[in-house]
Amino acid sequence: MVKDKAITRMQGGRFLTVGIVALLLIGYAYFAGPLGSAQPPGGAQPAVELAKADLADRKGIDKEQITVVSVKAMDWPDASLGCPQEGMMYAQVITPGYMIVLSHEGETYQYHSDRGVRVVYCEQE
Repeated sequence: MVKDKAITRMQGGRFLTVGIVALLLIGYAYFAGPLGSAQPPGGAQPAVELAKADLADRKGIDKEQITVVSVKAMDWPDASLGCPQEGMMYAQVITPGYMIVLSHEGETYQYHSDRGVRVVYCEQE
């Protein structure tokens, strides 16, 4: 009889633990926002909006159809923002900015930015 109560108490504790974990996961999913939409780091939102506007213009679509896959803070080795164009010269200074990856209809597009208002589309080879 005592053994049965102990087993019942253990099972009840397991259900409670599983329930708490499930609630935490549901709460995280709710507050983290929609899946597949990366949240840009602080200060990156203007660059993300410029990148989305450029891609929308290139594709002739509404920018609301574009998904932000990732935004990563970067220190580019020079003013080319990691996307040098042949025949151009760039200031050789470390340039802080962001690598922005966008998606539309299964295709991904990479943009590099500084921390100001400059955004460059980097064609992937």
